[in-house]
Amino acid sequence: MEDNSYLPEYGDDDVLSLASGEMFKVGKFREALKSVCTEENKVPYSLHSLLSAKKIGISGGASTTKAMLEHGVDGEVLRIGAKGWQKGKLRIKVSLEFYPDEPEISQPESPLDDIRKMMNQENQQS
Repeated sequence: MEDNSYLPEYGDDDVLSLASGEMFKVGKFREALKSVCTEENKVPYSLHSLLSAKKIGISGGASTTKAMLEHGVDGEVLRIGAKGWQKGKLRIKVSLEFYPDEPEISQPESPLDDIRKMMNQENQQS
């Protein structure tokens, strides 16, 4: 299974700047998220408590929830119309993504590009 996703398209030395003014290197932020989601056990415990409050009791407590965040736990799914249960892993994934307000502008194709291609093809055939 793939890892949780924390800005995978950015390098560790790239910088995040929040609207509130804080700035962090992506690598430092990424490591902090990994730690909080798995190693420090705060998120698994909180998630387990919140799910329990919604009547989703997961046996094994926060340790099972932690395993679901890290590598998944064995489980099954029964889909409507399926012939039976499908075995696999249940995993909770956390992701941090960035969506630019304005997409990167690529150079528009020049109307002359087609003419250049045709001329190059003619020259190669001669």
